[in-house]
Amino acid sequence: MAPGLAECPNAVIVPHIASASFWTRSGMATLAAANVAATLSGHPVWSKPDNIAPFIERPLTSLPAAAPSIVNAKQLGLTIADDE
Repeated sequence: MAPGLAECPNAVIVPHIASASFWTRSGMATLAAANVAATLSGHPVWSKPDNIAPFIERPLTSLPAAAPSIVNAKQLGLTIADDE
């Protein structure tokens, strides 16, 4: 947690259950499935891990040809996509 955040009067600190919304869990499932499909298809790992919106805000038929969110891709020896 960022220093001072707990002392902010307008901050609400919640446990991981806060991610239990339908939208969040659906997005997590979409990202996981896209990671598997892209890796099995030989696509590289998305080079912008802080911008996964193209994978959750588009129809499945227009997803980028990349694995959206593999945080340990370098350690696994996976190819990282060139910046677009």
